[in-house]
Amino acid sequence: MPLESQMGLSVTPPVAPPGDTDLRTRRCIGTNTQSRHPIVTVWDAAYVTDAAPTISTTKAARVIELAQAEGLVDLRQAPFDEDAAWADMAAVHDPAYVDAVRTGQPRRLAESQGFRWSPAFAAAAARIWSAHAWACRLARTEGTVVHPVSGAHHARRNSGSGYCTFNFLAGAARQAADENRGPVAVIDLDAHPGDGTYALLKDDPRVALFDIAGSAWGCTGDGVRIVYHEVANAAEYRAALATLPRFLDRVRPVLVQYQAGMDPFEDDRVGGIDGVTRTFLAWRDRFVLRELAARGIPTVVNLAGGYIRDVTPRLHVQTIRIAARAVGRPRLMRPTSWTPSFLL
Repeated sequence: MPLESQMGLSVTPPVAPPGDTDLRTRRCIGTNTQSRHPIVTVWDAAYVTDAAPTISTTKAARVIELAQAEGLVDLRQAPFDEDAAWADMAAVHDPAYVDAVRTGQPRRLAESQGFRWSPAFAAAAARIWSAHAWACRLARTEGTVVHPVSGAHHARRNSGSGYCTFNFLAGAARQAADENRGPVAVIDLDAHPGDGTYALLKDDPRVALFDIAGSAWGCTGDGVRIVYHEVANAAEYRAALATLPRFLDRVRPVLVQYQAGMDPFEDDRVGGIDGVTRTFLAWRDRFVLRELAARGIPTVVNLAGGYIRDVTPRLHVQTIRIAARAVGRPRLMRPTSWTPSFLL
């Protein structure tokens, strides 16, 4: 029996992605904190496998179950073309690495991210990649879309790393920059920096990166298009996040992928930043989502990291709850054209 049926979930069947007319349209998202609308959420039970030694490849199912119980999500299933997905991955990653994950051979390369390979895991990786690109397209009409997945930002061109198999952030950023004819940004607030995303995108002037983490991992920002903050506690984190509005105004992205990681939570042994409490994370998400909403920036929210079995899923649901209450439904704005200031 499908996982959705076991959980009593209802998923809207695949629909066609938005047409080309949406590429020239920006969205303005309402900010009425008293109302709550279910957030469009791209979901497929096939994402869930037992590949990870942590909760990385299972937690999304629990997040969806909890969010559905609160009426927070409007579930959509992305269309899927398996051959096209693998071809798209091979355009971003080394084809030999992509083939290793698809076939399981060589096993060392297929499991280079730290997961146990299986055909189900390979299929999940392909579906997540394809659905993430679709979620980014869907955000053009919905304003904010949740895609409850993780495991991207450490993946490099030739291998996986740190529980990350394929860098769907990089793939979707390049695709969105091509389709939207404007800059795309990744806001990565996982406890660890997106070193794989940095390696894949640092030389692409169409993509901007904003990252706050508890360590550097070799990432170097330029303070303009690529901004990295290394923080040791909540006070430093708050000061770093205060620079986000200037980043957004400088870059003026047509799409943001927001990595709303929960591993900065102070009790998370894999991440954990001093003083970053549940309340602090709620403030962080509310701040980020409101800044994006105020600028009418289409946004896709990902789960990213978080590893406490009985705590992390509820922290991720907190993000979705904030999005549902603080973001609401998009309102149409007149098409605009602009050049980001870092390209002037």
